Amino acid sequence: MPLIFHNFVLSFSLSLLLASSVTLPESATYLLRFRDNLSKSSQRLLPWNLTNSPSFVCEWAGVACHPNSTFLIKSLNLSGLGLSGTLNDSIYHLCSLTDLQYLDFSGNNFTGKIPPVLGNCSQLDTIFLNGNGFEGSIPPQIFRSKRFLTLDLGYNSLTGQIPAEISQCTNLEYVGLYNNFLSGNIPPGLFSLPNLKSLYLHANNLSGELPDFPPNCAIFDLWIHGNSFSGSLPHSLSYCHNLTKFFASNNNFKGIIPPDIFKSLLQLEILYLDGNKLEGGIPETLWDLEKLQELVLSGNNLNGTISERIGELEQLTAIAIADNNLFGQIPRTIGSLQNLNYLILFGNKLQGPLPPELGNCSSLTELRLQNNLIDGMIPTEICELENLQIFYLFNNRIEGHMPHQIGKMNSLLELAMYNNSLNGTIPSEITSLKNLTFLSLAHNNLTGEVPFGLRKNDFPGLVKLDLTGNQFYGPVPTYLCYGNSLSVLDLGSNRFNDTFPVVLGNCSSIKRVILSNNLLQGSLPSDLDQNHGISYLDIRGNLLEGTIPEVLGYWSNLTMLDLSENRFSGSIPAEIGKLENLRTLKISSNKLTGRIPSDLGNCKKMLTLDLSNNHLSGTIPSDIITSVELQTLLLQDNELDGEVPNSFTSTQNLRELQLGNNMLQGTIPCSLDTLNHFSSALNLSHNKLSGEIPSCLSSLDKLQILDLSSNSFSGQIPVELDDMISLSFVNISFNQLSGKLPVSWMQLISSNPDSSLGNPLLCDEDLSCSNVEKKSSRRGHLLVVAGIVIGVIFSVALVCFVIHRFLGRCLGKEFLTNQSLLQESQRETKDLPEDLSFKDIMRAIEGYAIGKGKHGTVYRTESANLTKSWAVKKDTASKMGTVSL
Repeated sequence: MPLIFHNFVLSFSLSLLLASSVTLPESATYLLRFRDNLSKSSQRLLPWNLTNSPSFVCEWAGVACHPNSTFLIKSLNLSGLGLSGTLNDSIYHLCSLTDLQYLDFSGNNFTGKIPPVLGNCSQLDTIFLNGNGFEGSIPPQIFRSKRFLTLDLGYNSLTGQIPAEISQCTNLEYVGLYNNFLSGNIPPGLFSLPNLKSLYLHANNLSGELPDFPPNCAIFDLWIHGNSFSGSLPHSLSYCHNLTKFFASNNNFKGIIPPDIFKSLLQLEILYLDGNKLEGGIPETLWDLEKLQELVLSGNNLNGTISERIGELEQLTAIAIADNNLFGQIPRTIGSLQNLNYLILFGNKLQGPLPPELGNCSSLTELRLQNNLIDGMIPTEICELENLQIFYLFNNRIEGHMPHQIGKMNSLLELAMYNNSLNGTIPSEITSLKNLTFLSLAHNNLTGEVPFGLRKNDFPGLVKLDLTGNQFYGPVPTYLCYGNSLSVLDLGSNRFNDTFPVVLGNCSSIKRVILSNNLLQGSLPSDLDQNHGISYLDIRGNLLEGTIPEVLGYWSNLTMLDLSENRFSGSIPAEIGKLENLRTLKISSNKLTGRIPSDLGNCKKMLTLDLSNNHLSGTIPSDIITSVELQTLLLQDNELDGEVPNSFTSTQNLRELQLGNNMLQGTIPCSLDTLNHFSSALNLSHNKLSGEIPSCLSSLDKLQILDLSSNSFSGQIPVELDDMISLSFVNISFNQLSGKLPVSWMQLISSNPDSSLGNPLLCDEDLSCSNVEKKSSRRGHLLVVAGIVIGVIFSVALVCFVIHRFLGRCLGKEFLTNQSLLQESQRETKDLPEDLSFKDIMRAIEGYAIGKGKHGTVYRTESANLTKSWAVKKDTASKMGTVSL
């Protein structure tokens, strides 16, 4: 209500004043009309009130009048007020202010197109519209005014090309079109503007080659970085004798840097040519630029050496020639650059030792020499750099001991020397570096214990410590968490040989712990503190034993937990299923027993689950099989039984399933064919699976590895499996498969013949199949013949045995009846083959006959263990019905 009343009073007052033209000056009228055509929210931000002051207009916020004038407005500065909306309906009122020279609307939220009417503001010479949301193309009409000195349209969303009409504004001194989406070439006349001193075209989509610069080039500052300019740097750039700052980074300039281009640019202070495709050597004329302060040539294809003349540029504060192909040694003359703050030479092929003279660069704060071929020892003079904050020397060939003088580098924040050949111990003086936050000495030949007190300082405190791949031993330092600033602790692949550092449980700052491949022993205490900050815990490859503590299930921020290759026993705690953020769980190669807890299915973000090579038993929980996000499931080399759950769905992301070497039974579930991302491997080998290989597997056209070996699969391989076009390896050995191989499998099998062994009825083409059938038929005939021959031999032996028994009884014993003969024959099984019993023979002659002859009938029988078959002949010519094999 008060605001409405205020507006009413203001409108009423304005009406009265408009009715009396003697009271309201014309400039106030135009300003109020301008304001009233802005958005309602913007009007409230301009409290231009009417007062009794004779010069009230000049007292309004943002308004400045000409000196010695009451109402003639010189400038309007409304920058940073949060004004919004468009200017199309309001800006022409300002052009009625015939004495307005300066207009600043920067840092607001104006949108829409830039009003072309600005070109009609005849006295305007300065326009700042930067930092808004203007879009569309730059209207050519705004360049009608010949009075423009400054035009800044930067930080908008302008598109299209730079109008060629800009070259008509011959008084322009400052042009800012930076941070837009402008495209196309630079108009040829832009560089020729006779008074142009500052040109900012950076961060656009401009392209093409740079136009030539005129002989009278007046440019001081030229910023064209972050575009797509191509071609070579024009020789005519040397005409810009007053050029002090040249930023041309991140374009597509190529070719060599013209050798004489810098000969006339003696005022140059800042040169940025990084992120291009320049090649060849660094021009010798560059070292004549005595006023040069910043030299940045990184990210090109420059070669050759760095000249010793670089030491002549005494004003240099930054040298960055990283990621090129420079070779040779670092010039010793760099040591004379007392003002040098940054020396960035990484990613080259620099070799030789570090020059001790670097220790004279007393202002140096960053020294980045990583990824070169630098060798030799670290000179002790380097330790004189008391202002050095960042020292990167990793991925070189540095050897020898770390200098004890390192404790002098009081300002050091980050020290990285990994992937070198350092040896010896970490000097105890390193504990004097109270500002050190990052220390990486990984992958060297360092040994000994980690110095006590490395972290015993309160501020700022060590944040990252990486000592991976050395020979450190002793206990894991427990004092590293003092002050709760440590975030990353990586001590993997050393010889730490004490117990697990329980202090990590109450280290609230730590996020990442890697203690893998050490000699840690003992158990994980069941009373570990609950750590809700740590997200990555890797203690793989140690000698830890005992059970996995349930408390790990309450380390709620864990995303990766690796307990593999230890000696853990007992069951997997169901509490692990409480880890809602867990993405990777690896507990392979331990001595775990019991069932896989179905609670693991509650880890909805799980991507990798590896429980392989344990003694886990029971069935596979369906809750795990159906996990939507799970990509890799490794359960091989356990004692799992039951069937593979037939519960896979199309919403799952499963890519690899390893179930080999278990005791799984049943058939292959056809729900596997719904897995749209199944691409890596399906391993069901060495189980007790049976039945036919289902044709539904043909849908797995992304699968690369299929292993079904050492099961009891039978029948023919479906021809539809030809559609598994991504297979690079298949193993079906030692099953009971028959028939032809799918065409696409033949080459895979031929490159690895062992992958089809143990399937005698399997063939890879029609000819082979006919041979298999013939061999099978011939094998059957041979078995029958062999059975008959063996039967005849056995019959003769049996007849002789009966005659012997009969003659013995004739001499004084009563003749046995047929029944007693049968019982006696049952007792004399020692003369039968090892795998055949008398009961097998009797069962055969009561069964189905496979042939009849003149002297008897032939039957088929099998040994009790079903490993051999026999042909049994019952001789009908004998009164006793003689049986022979």
